Amino acid sequence: MKQKILVTLTGLLLAASAGSVVADPTADLIALDMQWGSAGVAGDSDTVATLLSDDLVAVDPSGVGGKKEQLENNEPAPAGTQYEASDFNVVFIDDNTAIMTHSVAGEQEHYSMHVWSNDGGSWQVIATASVPVDSE
Repeated sequence: MKQKILVTLTGLLLAASAGSVVADPTADLIALDMQWGSAGVAGDSDTVATLLSDDLVAVDPSGVGGKKEQLENNEPAPAGTQYEASDFNVVFIDDNTAIMTHSVAGEQEHYSMHVWSNDGGSWQVIATASVPVDSE
């Protein structure tokens, strides 16, 4: 009898823990960042707009701004320019908030940090900061 109860409890615990497994959206966030970067290089403000929260806070060498400023400054890069991000690091604060850092190579080489928020099943950037890579 004790063995039957133990087997039943073990089965229930395994079933409960399997139901609580949460998929790791790290790859999805990296793909969204790549989409954002590629859209930025192409000057595709419509795509960029979908990835940025209306309440975005953005910090870069030109100052502090928001979504409006990010979209106003979104100009196509010269032909042949590629978005070359690497060294991604994603840390989850909770199931719906992640901090991402990475580097970007190329003509405008820089480091970036983004705060991603999942509200209603859709990830958007709520804060972003970038600094140029020191060329010395």
